[in-house]
Formats: sequence, structure tokens, C-alpha cells
Amino acid sequence: MQYICVEWEHDMEDEPYLIYSELDEERMEVRKIEFYRNGLSFSYGAERGHFDALADVPFPSDLRKIEQQGAPGEFTARSIAPALFYEVWNQAQERPDGFMGMFF
Repeated sequence: MQYICVEWEHDMEDEPYLIYSELDEERMEVRKIEFYRNGLSFSYGAERGHFDALADVPFPSDLRKIEQQGAPGEFTARSIAPALFYEVWNQAQERPDGFMGMFF
């Protein structure tokens, strides 16, 4: 497993600004936590379900490719320690109905 953190610099309220991801050996996302500027956070994968919210393509092995997807400085991606991911995962607020439950 590999663990990454992506920071997204933007002003949109309905998009996450901080994303923690757990990747499997094929670099597919298996768990994710998203943080929004309004204080909401959502977690997907494992026991929390909502696997459709996970990326459906492998993450690049060179994280600089993520940083090149937007304007200069818009994305920052880095590897993180497993312990940090688990700490964030265990503390993330869980919505039993997932992100889309906010709208229904």
C-alpha cells in the first residue's frame, strides 16, 4: 500500500481542498478522505462503502504528474506515512449516507 495527500488550491466550496488516499499495489484508490473548506469531511472505501466515489483509474507513480494537471501551484501531491493516513481515517467524520446524502 501507498498513502498520499493531495492539496488543491481553489476557491470552490463544493470541491475538496485536501484529499488523503490509500492506494493498492496497482495504484488504485481503495480508501479516501476529503476535506472541504466549510468543515465537512467525507470518507469512502473499506467499511464506509461508497466505492463509486473512489478514482477509477490508477494514480501515477510519479506524483508530479498530479501537480501538472492544473495551473502551476494548484495541486501539491506527496507521499505520507501509513500512520498519518490511519490517524486521519480514524478521526474523519463519517456520514452514514455518504456525500450525496446531503442533497436528498
